[in-house]
Amino acid sequence: MSKLIEKFKKEHSLIIENINRVKKHGINTVNGFKELLSVKDDITAHMKEEDEEFYPKLRKAAKFSQRLKELLDAFDKDKDKIKRYSVALFGKHITTYGGERALELEKFISILERRILREKTFLFAEFEKLK
Repeated sequence: MSKLIEKFKKEHSLIIENINRVKKHGINTVNGFKELLSVKDDITAHMKEEDEEFYPKLRKAAKFSQRLKELLDAFDKDKDKIKRYSVALFGKHITTYGGERALELEKFISILERRILREKTFLFAEFEKLK
């Protein structure tokens, strides 16, 4: 397994663990809100690294594989959905907590967990083939 994939798997686990701490504390509590801010930074850094080191290599390989291209197109749609929910959850009102944040968090967690599972199941295997 490549070092990058190992790193991403660890980061995925850490992100999910931190999100679960937000849920445990409650998003509308001070501790939950602090955890949420930390998770935001972790997710942002992780997605940036994926965009810079992971997806470009897969896109290059997708020039020779229609199946991989279609798979990446589906992940692009997922990424757009994650960004929309990120804005809703971490948007301009991040300095306040309460209201509909718990519902936004649940939607975000659901989409993020599904994405992580799909990356592990499909894209990590495709990335390993590139060697």
